[in-house]
Amino acid sequence: MKHEILVYNKTSRKTPKKFIPDIILGTLNFLKLKQPLEMAVLIVSPEEIKKLNKIWRGKNESADELSFGLNSRLPADVAKLAKKQNKMLELGEIVVNANKIFEKNNFAKILIHGLLHLLGYNHEKSDSEAEKMEQLEAKIFKHLNI
Repeated sequence: MKHEILVYNKTSRKTPKKFIPDIILGTLNFLKLKQPLEMAVLIVSPEEIKKLNKIWRGKNESADELSFGLNSRLPADVAKLAKKQNKMLELGEIVVNANKIFEKNNFAKILIHGLLHLLGYNHEKSDSEAEKMEQLEAKIFKHLNI
């Protein structure tokens, strides 16, 4: 069973679709997560992500990304997630602001950040959690050599 990464572009702008699975698969390899997983990346207009941010987070501003994780209540323990035997791990969806994806480095950072959220990492609970997530993002980014 392989990973299933769905990419939807809800804008008229061209997007680097091939780049998306490379970043996600590279991040999963770095985290040693071999469990087959299913997730989606949805690219939307700044207006659409602002609307979603208002509905789901109560913030009336455009965001770089929003993550809607199916495992958001799980602890950020990738090893525990990986131990589920013979099952497709359904992570959820990363929604990306189309205005933020045309700089390759920025887009990679957004995808890594969103994927870590889907895996249970959270930077809003405490400063130590935020620092831990930032350090992991930096290590992954360096490992991917972007």
